[in-house]
Amino acid sequence: MAVAALAPSTAVDSTAAAPPRLPGRPWRVAVLGAGVAGMAAALLMRRAGWSVTVLEAEARAGGRCLTLRSGDAVRELGNPEQRVGWEGAPHLYFNPGPARIPHGHRALLGLCRELGVPLEPLVNENRAALLHNGATGEVLPLRRVAADLRGTVAELAAKSLSRAALDAPFSEADADALRAMLRGFGALEADLRYRGSRRAGWDAPPGAAGPGRPLSPLDARALLEPAFWATASFAEGVDYAAAMLQPVGGMDRIAAALRTALGDSVLLGREASSLRRNVDGGATVAWREGGAVREAAFDRVLCALPPRLLGELDTDFSVERRAGLRALVSHPAGKLAFHAARRFWEEDAAIYGGISWTTRDATQIWYPSHGMGGAGGGVFVGGYVWDALPALRFAAQSPAARAASAAADGEALHPGYSREVSHPVSVSWARMPRARGAWTEWSEAQRRDLYPMLRAREGAYFFAGEYLSFLPGWQEGAVLSAWAAVESMAAS
Repeated sequence: MAVAALAPSTAVDSTAAAPPRLPGRPWRVAVLGAGVAGMAAALLMRRAGWSVTVLEAEARAGGRCLTLRSGDAVRELGNPEQRVGWEGAPHLYFNPGPARIPHGHRALLGLCRELGVPLEPLVNENRAALLHNGATGEVLPLRRVAADLRGTVAELAAKSLSRAALDAPFSEADADALRAMLRGFGALEADLRYRGSRRAGWDAPPGAAGPGRPLSPLDARALLEPAFWATASFAEGVDYAAAMLQPVGGMDRIAAALRTALGDSVLLGREASSLRRNVDGGATVAWREGGAVREAAFDRVLCALPPRLLGELDTDFSVERRAGLRALVSHPAGKLAFHAARRFWEEDAAIYGGISWTTRDATQIWYPSHGMGGAGGGVFVGGYVWDALPALRFAAQSPAARAASAAADGEALHPGYSREVSHPVSVSWARMPRARGAWTEWSEAQRRDLYPMLRAREGAYFFAGEYLSFLPGWQEGAVLSAWAAVESMAAS
């Protein structure tokens, strides 16, 4: 069932929930790039009465806000074209870029509400999902690992608890209350021992014949393995949660709604070729359109291209800005999707949504949160490869090699997996010609030395994109950077 984005609440942390108010301007503004940042900025300016032209090199709007469906094509640099081969159905799609929205990303959620983009729950963490240690071959349900971690830590804490060990001035009654809390937290018995819990799952499930028998605790040494304890706390991240949000029908519904709202302001198939400042304080933008090169003068230019592309553009930016843009590192993350004729993860493993983990290169398997229990199979993420070295190996492979590797990795979690999956399609963002990376990886020194300069205006030029935020890789960062750039433009 679709749900509306929730109204703002003081209980939720937020950097911004509403765009800035802009004065009317008789300006002509060019926006380079029809990604989420460029279109969010253009919508804000257009609604203030400014004249806006958005130039987009691709034949579609959205940038990395991309959804693939039946018949779509993926064209990577140096790799053969991939054609999406599964049938057309509303629930059969793949988001190779952004795929989930945190509840605290209120700028993006506000745009969804304003533009009428319906949202639905996305199961981000499911304790029925699996954790796989590729070195040992061990596969365990997240439920069991999480429960035993809590029990083990709670037992250690409860046994070592003493007033002398606490910094705060606790009474003995306070210490007793802490022990009682730890008993509940870790499912400890009266002697403060952890001997297992129904939270971990069943060795023999309850039924008509009896109450069931919980699993015995894991050997505590197994819990020292980072493959298990690190992934068990994944949903504790501030931008992650067990339940998140997604647009109904695919993430590109956001881009499509922005594109519709902007109407003929967005010009597709126009690749910017050069920028030059004018003596009147504006700038001239040249772009390729078909076989011709056209140009026009604008009062202001908002550059919302990925930094790698912007650094390669023929511009009269300062030497420092050009060098700074080229110095940024774009992460090579990628994703691969499979089609399955039956939803084997639900039928065989009772996994409905969520993410399984492996220490092999595939890293994560995402089970779809839509189409649950239905006929017609499903499309799922067979690999989200975001750790640097596996992502570089993924980028270096052909699509066929990626698919074979991901199928082998999945076999370790779901026996018979390779016979269930078909029609693979993959996207390495490092090889996508209009992105050249998934997001920007800032070093501490670059944040200190480069970030303020790259975020600042330069004459008629202003800059926006998720990389100009402290939320790199998130659409929220793109929207907030766009609003900040336009607010700065209005004050110029």
